[in-house]
Amino acid sequence: MPLEAGSKSDYNGTAGPQQPQRALTELERTTKLVQQLESVEHEYESIINKLPRDCSQIERMRTAGTANQPGDGGLYLIAPAEQHHPLMTQCFGEWTTVQRRQDGTVDFNRSWEEYAQGFGTPAGEFWIGNQALHHLTQDNCSRLRIVMQDIYDNTWFADYATFRIDSREAGFRLDLGGYSGNASDAFEYQNHMQFSAIDVDRDISNTHCAGNYEGGWWFSHCQHANLNGRYNLGLTWFDASRNEWIAVKSSHMMIARRPECDATVTELPVAVMEQPVTSGFGTSTPADATRSVHGTNDGSRQHGTTAAPTFS
Repeated sequence: MPLEAGSKSDYNGTAGPQQPQRALTELERTTKLVQQLESVEHEYESIINKLPRDCSQIERMRTAGTANQPGDGGLYLIAPAEQHHPLMTQCFGEWTTVQRRQDGTVDFNRSWEEYAQGFGTPAGEFWIGNQALHHLTQDNCSRLRIVMQDIYDNTWFADYATFRIDSREAGFRLDLGGYSGNASDAFEYQNHMQFSAIDVDRDISNTHCAGNYEGGWWFSHCQHANLNGRYNLGLTWFDASRNEWIAVKSSHMMIARRPECDATVTELPVAVMEQPVTSGFGTSTPADATRSVHGTNDGSRQHGTTAAPTFS
């Protein structure tokens, strides 16, 4: 609905053939504009309320056959709970992409506020934003999956059964647990830390970790795990089973709802269509992405033949 602020030439009421119409007063013009704004706001809220909150909801609706609009390339608009503006992400079945590094085309050496809002492109290098992460995980019903490739093209993964990011006021504090995978539980070293960036130092190190490694993260004593550092230099994950650092070449962080949280959820209409999508580790359709990744849970690894956590 177009907004019309009105002008002094606006008139109100009906007049006879020789009787001029009365010009609207300033108060009447303002009241008219406020009414139009309220109408637009209601329409906007109605649209937001019809969007899915995440890819887990999209996948359930697609499986139920109640989703019928396209999501080209796996890209969808979502509206996390209590977040009053939509954002775009890439879905792999139930998994919502929240971070991706693959070629160094996006600068991750950014301010705390930029990390709060998010940056990059969902189909490329991407950070969904700490504010969105908080809204997506605040009910403590999320799990995290991290898939990485090292510079030797070995594939590593780390799953966390619980994953939650606290509010802005709490510094977007990290809370996770329930590790499984073949990459070692390096993220636990930074559990319960607030988020640091180049302009906000909230680590417990004597140095400024985000400044030194050129990227925002939940640093403690710097980087046991850091997937947002300077590309080809600062992307690391510590493999405790070998007491060695994994030199990370690409990473993909995704979250999904824990199934027990949504046993009785009433779904909303949502836009979905199967399209081939690329995760950075192979090509799949959103339907393929619902299948679990495979790998060892004891921290072991077969060099060069590690079972890749693909979506197939």
